[in-house]
Amino acid sequence: MIDQDPPADPVAAPASVPAHLVARYRPADRYGFLAGTGAGAGARLRYAVWNVPGTPRGTVVVLTGRGEFIEKYATEIVGELLDRGFAVYAMDWRGQGLSDRPLADRGKAHIDNFATYIADLALFLETIVSPAAPRPVLALCHSMGAHILLRYLAEHGSGPLSAGVVVSPMTALRREAMLRSVLMLMPEVSAVEERYLFGTGPFVLLAREFASNFVTHDERRYRFTDEWFTADPRLAVGGPTIGWSRQAVRSMTAALAPGYLERIDLPLLLITAGEDRLIDPSNHAPTVARMRHAEHFTIASARHEVMMETDDLRALFWEAFDRLAKGVLS
Repeated sequence: MIDQDPPADPVAAPASVPAHLVARYRPADRYGFLAGTGAGAGARLRYAVWNVPGTPRGTVVVLTGRGEFIEKYATEIVGELLDRGFAVYAMDWRGQGLSDRPLADRGKAHIDNFATYIADLALFLETIVSPAAPRPVLALCHSMGAHILLRYLAEHGSGPLSAGVVVSPMTALRREAMLRSVLMLMPEVSAVEERYLFGTGPFVLLAREFASNFVTHDERRYRFTDEWFTADPRLAVGGPTIGWSRQAVRSMTAALAPGYLERIDLPLLLITAGEDRLIDPSNHAPTVARMRHAEHFTIASARHEVMMETDDLRALFWEAFDRLAKGVLS
């Protein structure tokens, strides 16, 4: 079900914009909410749409990673896509951004099952993207968002999509064996599932030291999250819960089942960050080999958040994206 509000829903727009990000930030032409269905019925899912003047080359659907939000990508990525002639559609996953949070403590990143994410994506593509997005439609997804897209493609087919770029997809985690071992010892009850995963906690600005980060070499882009969380505290989210972590490893196991990824028929470009310390990059080549129309490209010096990296590394990302887009559009 789609909200029948005016084109720009003020509740779905950010409360304010960080002052020195205004020049590059691109506010959406339309914000709105979807009402989740099935197991996630009742939850509001925020989306945003950017139009292109004149005749668009197509559309890019942006799907973020865990803990991310639409404005992080609207700060630069959306403008770069608009400048390339693409309309842009984006959605906040439930539990982050301005979509509804499943727990009373909004800081906890939690999910009941990754099937809920997949259903949310299907709803977004079927009710918002498919009816109105200029063709062809490309997906641009990061980390958790890339993982959810792969599972959607395996279970639902390509839908309105003509191709996709999956960046640092969550196919296997660093130290995953240790995480799985610990989770086996934790009882699967709400009182435990809703706790922060050990070693994580609420978002604390003072704890965000750039020198100890392992997602990007670029401090200016690293600070996008801090600046947006300060400008609109509703966006803030902390670490994952034990329950989120349990569901994540189960979802990765499901994606590794024999014959599962082999169902995917969409042309895909999988981009690996060679210095990724969250995702195990060694799993990406075998993942690509299981899909019929997938290509693999590694940016050796990049950390996990390739699209938030230094200019030279981002240039390599955009070259790869433009090659895929040219092939789809030709």
